Amino acid sequence: MSGDGDVQAAVTMESATAAGTPLVVDMDGTLLRTDVLYEGMAAAFAKRPLAALAALPLLLRGRAPFKRRIAEIAPLDVTGLPARDDFVGWLQTEKARGREVHLVSAGEESVVQAVAARFGVFDTAQGSDGTRNLKGSRKAEELRRRFPGGYVYAGDSHADLAVWRTASAAVLTGASPAVAAQAARLTTIEKRFDNPPSGFRVWRKALRLQQWAKNLLLFAPLFLAGAFDDAHAILMAMIGFVLVGLTASGTYVLNDLADLQADRRHRTKRNRPFASGALGVEKGMIAAPVFILGGLAAAFALDVRFGAVLLIYLITTLSYSFRLKTVPFLDVSVLAGLYTLRLIMGAVLIGAPVSAWLLTFSAAFFLSLSLAKRHVEVAHATGSGKVMGRGYRVEDAPLTLAFGVASGLASIQILVTYLMEEAFPSGVYAVPAFLWAAPVLIALWVMRIWLLAHRGELDDDPVAFAVRDRISYALGAGLAVAFGMAVFA
Repeated sequence: MSGDGDVQAAVTMESATAAGTPLVVDMDGTLLRTDVLYEGMAAAFAKRPLAALAALPLLLRGRAPFKRRIAEIAPLDVTGLPARDDFVGWLQTEKARGREVHLVSAGEESVVQAVAARFGVFDTAQGSDGTRNLKGSRKAEELRRRFPGGYVYAGDSHADLAVWRTASAAVLTGASPAVAAQAARLTTIEKRFDNPPSGFRVWRKALRLQQWAKNLLLFAPLFLAGAFDDAHAILMAMIGFVLVGLTASGTYVLNDLADLQADRRHRTKRNRPFASGALGVEKGMIAAPVFILGGLAAAFALDVRFGAVLLIYLITTLSYSFRLKTVPFLDVSVLAGLYTLRLIMGAVLIGAPVSAWLLTFSAAFFLSLSLAKRHVEVAHATGSGKVMGRGYRVEDAPLTLAFGVASGLASIQILVTYLMEEAFPSGVYAVPAFLWAAPVLIALWVMRIWLLAHRGELDDDPVAFAVRDRISYALGAGLAVAFGMAVFA
């Protein structure tokens, strides 16, 4: 609280007073809500991983040559980089009043020039030249040389404290309370732009915790094998649920980092935490390997067979993220396979046989759901008529519709055949007639999903949609009641 009080007390200078003082603006984390070096690294490892790995030794020579090489490997499309709109609006106002505005950043020179051209408010732009990293004390020295009469500096990070020490005033953009308090002790605060509150809510969205609902499939073999009263089997399924969730969350983060530029052109995905700049790319680059490797190691420690299937799941997911998602219809087939692998993991954990009926139903059912999501994207394709980051075109919509509805109906037929050929004669159920509710309720849900998809009203993954849809909950509750009656009535 005292730090915030110091900052507020220091906000004594109005823009009118500083109108004649040049305004120098940092780029990463200040003008932009992201860091272009980490953006470039994410793009480089996604597009040319071997070249990106080969560039790492350049760090021994300093950050500047590494930045230049990354910019060469994966040129960034700066038009989609998330900016601080409120800060940009203020810069435009200051520029209109006749104030000099300069962009000076530690980012690679070519990227800095491209960003400056995008906004059109800067008198000059300067970045690192491949030999000197223009950051901290080096930037302070350069600015003292260029602006001997004084300057106001807009920044956000601890490295900017060296610049504020010699600046006439500071503009804080998204600075942490600690950095803001230190800046207030070094110079006068002309203006302050704070980040909106984030925390767990943003991370929950980045990790897609709602997608953990998919991992409930691990419990399906538990119930179908009649082991719902086995405490050890239930515990194993619960631990597996968490480990698959952690690993999957890591792959979601990795996928988002690989898809940054495509997501920023998507009507809804542009609001994802990394694409929007709500979370820094560097945080995702740490979180992804921690979740993936941690979840995988724990899975092998729990059960080697479970760990092996989870490894297959991981390899398949990464193959999808980096290549297979661009191949029409193979992409949705892979997604359906990932759902089916969850069922296999659940069976392995409790030592139950893998039902061919269950796997066949799963393949057809989840192929339908995957096609529903893709159909919405295809139907909403604009511009060139292509779906960004995918291999589909807008004219493919009738095909995604036809194959999706057909596979959904096929899954219901498989379920009906299973009930007649195996479930009813098995003797596991006290009143098996209640199981007839299953194909009816599932068919109603599939038809609802496709109705919304065809209307363009399904704006998310169908499973994620079901987690917050009251009708889906009602149908799921009806299915649970029917299963319970079949077993215990």
